Amino acid sequence: MKVILITSLFVVSGMIHAQTDTSLINRLNAMLKFTQVKDLEKVMDYTYPKLFTIASRDLLLKTMRDTYETEEYTIELDSVAVKSIFPIFKINDTSYVKVKHTILMKMKYKEPFDTADKEYSTFLMNLMETKFGKGNVRFDRVANSLNIFMIPDLVGVKPKTGQWTFANLDDDNQAMLDILFSKQVQNKLKEFK
Repeated sequence: MKVILITSLFVVSGMIHAQTDTSLINRLNAMLKFTQVKDLEKVMDYTYPKLFTIASRDLLLKTMRDTYETEEYTIELDSVAVKSIFPIFKINDTSYVKVKHTILMKMKYKEPFDTADKEYSTFLMNLMETKFGKGNVRFDRVANSLNIFMIPDLVGVKPKTGQWTFANLDDDNQAMLDILFSKQVQNKLKEFK
């Protein structure tokens, strides 16, 4: 019983520390604000620098711009906010934190979406629900947009003498995770659900 109580106090203490680290909170909120308004240059200022060893800043910017604006649709972001911050942990003088946040992504089609093609509409909805979860995808006929509610994970990284920066934590891209984070860091991040 004492072990459970001590463990619970340790976890709660870590969560309180994460939520009172003002530099983490300030940088996280700023990055999410820039994400919502699609100020991609500013988002890059908050991006984990190790990502730039994989792809240049310019390439990442171009990829993001090309994703948000295609010939078929424009993506708008809404309701970008912190959902939960897990305890901060240190490995080799670097602090890490896992963060869950919310996003409502609206894919606004430039041409009226053909809702008469039931087979394609059903296929598209099923495909999106497979990726984002049942009930998290709906088509708004009035706005001519596919709306997707997401709760993605981020990893905050702060070296001993640096500021908090962030990277997406995409479990579907193990190769990228292996480049960015050691197995020790990945295993610790998996502890936080």
